[in-house]
Amino acid sequence: MRAPLIATLVFAALTIPSARADRIAPCADRFGTGAECGHVTVFEDRAAGKGRQIELDVVVLRATGGTSAEPVFLLAGGPGQAATDLVGASMFLGQVRRVRDIVLVDQRGTGDSNPLMCPTRIKTDPASAFGGLWDPEAIGRCRKSLAKDADPTLYTTDHVVDDLDEVRRRLGYDKVLLWGGSGGTRTALVYMRRHPDRVVAAALDGVAPTDFRAPSGYARGCQDALDKVFADCAAQASCARAFPKLEADFAKVLGLFDKGPVATTVDLPDRDPVRIRMHRGDFTYAVRGILYNSLKIAGLPRMIHRAAETGDVSAFARAYWHRSADILPELAVGVHLSVFCAEDVPFLDDLDLDALTRDTFVGDYLLDQYRAACDAWPAEPVDRSYLQPVRSEIPVLMFSGYYDPSTPASTADAVAAHLPNSRHVVARNESHGAGFGCGLELLVDFLDRGSLEGLGPACENAGPIVFQVGD
Repeated sequence: MRAPLIATLVFAALTIPSARADRIAPCADRFGTGAECGHVTVFEDRAAGKGRQIELDVVVLRATGGTSAEPVFLLAGGPGQAATDLVGASMFLGQVRRVRDIVLVDQRGTGDSNPLMCPTRIKTDPASAFGGLWDPEAIGRCRKSLAKDADPTLYTTDHVVDDLDEVRRRLGYDKVLLWGGSGGTRTALVYMRRHPDRVVAAALDGVAPTDFRAPSGYARGCQDALDKVFADCAAQASCARAFPKLEADFAKVLGLFDKGPVATTVDLPDRDPVRIRMHRGDFTYAVRGILYNSLKIAGLPRMIHRAAETGDVSAFARAYWHRSADILPELAVGVHLSVFCAEDVPFLDDLDLDALTRDTFVGDYLLDQYRAACDAWPAEPVDRSYLQPVRSEIPVLMFSGYYDPSTPASTADAVAAHLPNSRHVVARNESHGAGFGCGLELLVDFLDRGSLEGLGPACENAGPIVFQVGD
């Protein structure tokens, strides 16, 4: 246990003599009762220890019991999401917060921490979202515009992790617990590798390890997830009756794109429908986005069947645009590419990419899209040793969703092979991000205890998604 920190805590400047001492103060108006906000200033070039500095936005949700055991750091995904966006998720951790502070740090390049944002017109111009995941020319312009305020080569995970450990020191914590979701799981794993003596325990939801090499597994992951939907629909009497030829229906919808883009519309709030041209890649990415969310998966067989019957793909165009409009304007694309273009894409050629994409509905679309984006966002590859699995005795609780198209359970199983003090829970009724579903009680208990000892069961009674068949 550490002594509680008062609301006007001054960060310990003696720890890092060259960094400014900042004040943390109550910010209940932004993040609710017991929240305190401030900044920790770090060098952008940590190795040089001089030059441009970055203010990291920090929010501390104080333990409601008045004193705190080791805090929980919540690590956002993307990469490119701001950790302060997770304040809503922290509401599910009320029991944990009784005894532990919850700390949110916008990693360098995200949120209010020198954000590497690339402008987008997606919300006002839906057509701009279609025709490719990334526009290399726009990416190149963004890289040039950010150059005066940032060196994107210094926004990789190792730098992020060392920032976080500096925040830990400056806040006066001796050790921490980590929760990471999606891309944040990699951050947690690298923290465990670089600062093992500072981590009590870690919870990982949707595991994307250091050797993930995104987007190499995306096509196969999407196909496997869709195949699970086909199989589960066939096994449910109501779904099988309503959609008896679902796989053939899907093949028929894919066939609509054989001759090129398909003209359709996107419905907008408070505006007339906008006409767009949907490419095959857009359609496959729309399906991938639906497969991310268990609630949306429930309606996927019906969407496929209707599109096959009518030739109308507007429901998929609408899903694609809404997801893009929700995510991309808030995502620090510069961080997303700085990580993937240094830690993943440079090592794709080590793999049998043909085997990973053959006989999948996504094919090599995402490989091509990320390679083109990284050509426009040059990055220095990390050392190949970075790809080595993280090995640790730290207690680790992992969650995977059965239908997850991006970080399937098999990935977490491979990670667990190097974490002997770990437990892996697969939620049968979930997709990407499963720990706040049937696993929530287990997650809370784990973060409360900081140990796997004595934990009860989780998700054993969860069955497959029940598919919607009517309006």
